[in-house]
Amino acid sequence: MALTLDENDPCAAAKALREVYYRLIAGQAAATVSFTAGPTGVSRSATFHAASPDRLMLVIRGFEEKCAASQGRSPRRRAIATGGVR
Repeated sequence: MALTLDENDPCAAAKALREVYYRLIAGQAAATVSFTAGPTGVSRSATFHAASPDRLMLVIRGFEEKCAASQGRSPRRRAIATGGVR
């Protein structure tokens, strides 16, 4: 499976990568993703295998944060606090 993404549209990129992620964790074959970025259209590609869905999830989260920022929303953050209530 090959997928080409435009990094200038982070929302569409995140959605497309989520579909790839679900296929990978379902045990389907490796996926090759090609990225084009910036005004010069620099291209790069990465191949994700079923053995590295965590790396793909990091890429997805990066695009989701860029998407949220482009829509004026704050990025999703999670934290575990220790101690009592002040």
